[in-house]
Amino acid sequence: MSRPADRLLERSLRAWSLVRRYGIYEAAVVVVAFLIYFTVRSMVVGRAGEAMVRAFNLIELEQQLHIYWELRMQAWILDSYWAIKAMNWIYFWGHMPLVALLAVWLFVFHRHAYYRTRNAFLASGAIGVVIYWLFPVAPPRLVPFSGFIDTMAAFDRFGYNAQETEAFVNPFAAVPSLHFGWALLLGAVVAWVGRHPLALAFGIAWPAAMFFAVVMTGNHFILDAVFGGVVAFAGFAIALGLERAWRPIHRAIAARLPAA
Repeated sequence: MSRPADRLLERSLRAWSLVRRYGIYEAAVVVVAFLIYFTVRSMVVGRAGEAMVRAFNLIELEQQLHIYWELRMQAWILDSYWAIKAMNWIYFWGHMPLVALLAVWLFVFHRHAYYRTRNAFLASGAIGVVIYWLFPVAPPRLVPFSGFIDTMAAFDRFGYNAQETEAFVNPFAAVPSLHFGWALLLGAVVAWVGRHPLALAFGIAWPAAMFFAVVMTGNHFILDAVFGGVVAFAGFAIALGLERAWRPIHRAIAARLPAA
């Protein structure tokens, strides 16, 4: 390679390093991911009948497995206003707001873990979006005559059915539950990088709290959460595979251009 080409590549790598260092690249990734999500959302919002049939089939499957406990679990909180508010709060604010907060924490203090976790989220999100597109499923709160109460609509003005958020929500993205899957993944990552009893406690308590929240608010079936956990850790496995595949490429670049 000629020296001008070497210098051009070196400058390009340095520019890329600055883009990554200050999070510009991460912002672009988030924007692209949301554009893809909105595209898929527009494709499924008109498939309500198909989504309802799959929800009834899921109820039948849980009944056959003797794990159709969602109505009983929701009944545990219906007599307590504050228990309902707590579950609503966990479900709404414990998803994307908490993901964003912990992403910043990882980016600033645990950069290597951040990239691995980011890739796991992107991979599991991609799997989830494909499933939402191919197999839309209605959440319990939208299944007619099932007996579920939409606690967020009934007790919180700012919920996923609110006018302010309706345009950003896919109503038939029940399977897999990335609310639970990502909570499980984040809990594992925080416990791993924190290496402190409080981090371990968070890693156990937060996924458990999210599991109860997704079920008790009428937003997900138990099997939705199970599939969400499987998809989340499938994404983590993909992230590890990509990381291992990138290492020899990185070493080759470093050997070719040590200054860059």
